[in-house]
Amino acid sequence: MKKHISFILVAILIVSMFSGCEKAVDKNNNVVNGEFAEYLVAEKVGALNRDNFTTAEGGVYYKDENNLWGVISFNGAHDTGAIFTDVTPRGKYFEVTKAVVANKNDIASLNASYLIDGKGNTIVAGFATYRIMGDRYITAARVTERTYSDDEAVVSYTDEGLSCYGSSYDILYKGDWAVYDMITEKFVPGAGGSYYTSMDANGRYFWFNDAEKNRVTLNENGETLPEGAKLFDDGSYSIEGKVGEVYNSNGEMMFSYDLTGFKPSNVSNGYYVASKYADGASTYAVMDNKGNILSSEFDDYITIYGQVIQCGDKIYNLEGKNILEGTYDSVYFDKMFEQNWMVRSGDYYTLIDKNGNVFFNGPQDDVHSVWTDDFIASKKIDGDSYYYSYKDNDYTIKGYHFAPWIVKTPNTNSLYDLVDTMTGDKLLEGYKDYGSISRNSLAYYVYAKYDGGADVYLVVSGAQLVDVINKKNNLFDDLVTAFAEEGIEVTVNKETGEIALDSSVLFGGDSSELTGDGKAFLNKFIKAYTTVAFSDKYEGFISKTMVEGHTAPIEGSIYASGLQLSEDRALNVKNYCLSADTGVDISKINSTLENVGYSNSKPVYDTNGNVDLAASRRVSFRFIVNVDF
Repeated sequence: MKKHISFILVAILIVSMFSGCEKAVDKNNNVVNGEFAEYLVAEKVGALNRDNFTTAEGGVYYKDENNLWGVISFNGAHDTGAIFTDVTPRGKYFEVTKAVVANKNDIASLNASYLIDGKGNTIVAGFATYRIMGDRYITAARVTERTYSDDEAVVSYTDEGLSCYGSSYDILYKGDWAVYDMITEKFVPGAGGSYYTSMDANGRYFWFNDAEKNRVTLNENGETLPEGAKLFDDGSYSIEGKVGEVYNSNGEMMFSYDLTGFKPSNVSNGYYVASKYADGASTYAVMDNKGNILSSEFDDYITIYGQVIQCGDKIYNLEGKNILEGTYDSVYFDKMFEQNWMVRSGDYYTLIDKNGNVFFNGPQDDVHSVWTDDFIASKKIDGDSYYYSYKDNDYTIKGYHFAPWIVKTPNTNSLYDLVDTMTGDKLLEGYKDYGSISRNSLAYYVYAKYDGGADVYLVVSGAQLVDVINKKNNLFDDLVTAFAEEGIEVTVNKETGEIALDSSVLFGGDSSELTGDGKAFLNKFIKAYTTVAFSDKYEGFISKTMVEGHTAPIEGSIYASGLQLSEDRALNVKNYCLSADTGVDISKINSTLENVGYSNSKPVYDTNGNVDLAASRRVSFRFIVNVDF
């Protein structure tokens, strides 16, 4: 299954669009060959009303002055308020409780925890603690009594709180497991009890021992894998009978292969290492996910890094050409742009592209250091760190490593900027500090703090967005055409990503009940929207559609006064669009619609900068796209 991140593409300002061919220097300040054509984009996507918080994989959490905890979504749009006595990040979720544990023998209060997402939605409740098992399964532990035996314990109470299978403990508890399936929203029959549960490293397969202690393996669809399946690290698996067959993690066959030829033996950075044994020797090659051999043959085991191969201590391209002189201990894949590689020879590092062009040479010593995770090269001068800038051909950026290719550098008055080391351009400036959450290797939520609050930005590789932006614009154009063919009028704003429906067409006065004309309008609207947005042309492009209610900011009105109306209108529009009354096949959209009310907080302005009251009263559709990096 492809991994995606989702975000609303609104008013993306792409700077440094014209990326030239930048030269780099080696350890002796000599120009070496090589090109970079990349840049980063920082898009503001939200705000927080506090600057004291902690970032986690699932969002943001904080403690107030009363020592109560709250959880906030990534972009700050949802805040649970400080209502929890305890919050523990669990992968992309949070384990929370409102109960006060008087002592560690209070079984009832121990089983009062529940799991929520960053928006505060409850995923599962009524257990002592939880483990996140990939994208689909949650293992929940319920304690029943104390025990003094490691063999009987399913949960232990450590200094950090309750722990599944904890080895450092104060108190051990007996109990049982239940396995919750987030797709079906049901517990998995036969999984759990007091028997072992676990998952592969990438979270694509879940296995458990049934009552007879036989191992059962489920894929992401909840289907049992065939006996004898060989799992690969990317979630695919092979079955060998008369021929070999490779299936993806959903159980769909990808390709078959001849058992006497090259056979996939492992997965390395997105490709299969294929091996063939003949005449008493093994040869190796790169195989893609269709079973095609992409490379020359090698007589020793290979590790694949995209377009670069390490065989022994040499570096090759797919054609089998040795692209870099010398011998190398290690190769590190560039996790930000996936087009460059850091190779190490002893304590000496070299950054190359797929053709062996060199961008950076530097020793790891008292002067130079290389962040092998993120490929940031730096040196210390009088105790300060300076980071390598490809634009300026020197270690010109003073500051602190923040994220791949990003440096936090001092501004003035104890404020900081964020600098893109690829171009030397400032991404953000003038904030008192920054925090971040990695969405994947190519996207970061950045929390730019000021006194009392923080702006939320999504920082991504700009070049990665070009195709997405073009596809998004094409989708808008196709939707406008479809709406016109249905004879309905909507307002489409490509800059904000908003498709606005006039409230006066849908509702009467200050009512949230749809009129007959409003329902007739929605019949045509949802037909056009689903026909285009979920067509083969845009298959998998939209992950979510927000139905947003808005009221007008008339004189004397306050946010709270219009909130209920905006929420009710959005909910009623969503519910009607998903009803059988539209006569539209909603099978592809029914799981993607969400509703939210904004009251009068997002007015529409006319060309003179004045609030347009009529246009502000609206229900909007805003789609969120899958960005497949």
